[in-house]
Amino acid sequence: MRTRLLASTALVLALAGCTPADTTPMPLPTPTLTAAPSTILNPDLVPMSLGVVTEENASAEVNRIADALEALIDPASIVNVSDASQLAPAADDLPPYYVVYRTYTLDPSVDPLTLAPTIAAILLQSGWTSYDETNEGGQYLTALSGGQVDAPWFALVGGDASVEGQSVITFQIASPDVTA
Repeated sequence: MRTRLLASTALVLALAGCTPADTTPMPLPTPTLTAAPSTILNPDLVPMSLGVVTEENASAEVNRIADALEALIDPASIVNVSDASQLAPAADDLPPYYVVYRTYTLDPSVDPLTLAPTIAAILLQSGWTSYDETNEGGQYLTALSGGQVDAPWFALVGGDASVEGQSVITFQIASPDVTA
């Protein structure tokens, strides 16, 4: 699971045009406390328990969560959406999982370095746990997990203002391991 989180983070950074200085795996930091179930801010952002995870139900759930995240962005500010979803194949000793990647080009007046942390804060208040966050060089990225401890969902939320006149928000959501 840790390897998948690190690989997912590296993939999002690569898609965003970033390259890490050191790719040596680091121990996962202690998670940030999340909202208590009675104080969930947005129930639409809470991953559903799937029981047996199949490609079909994982696909439906990651897209449902991505749609709920997209609903947090003012539709009038969205200039373009790049949407890619796929079953990430099993590799080495890792089972397959389903993942959605969405990149939003926004009106340049939208500050992605304010919007992305706001979306991450809403996820935290909706029961997700934050494992890492960076905000430097005009780029913001946070890694989160949600759902059941034995079958977690992973999310990466990014904001990129590193190119003048461009405003970009990215989401990556990965399902628990597909087992059937």
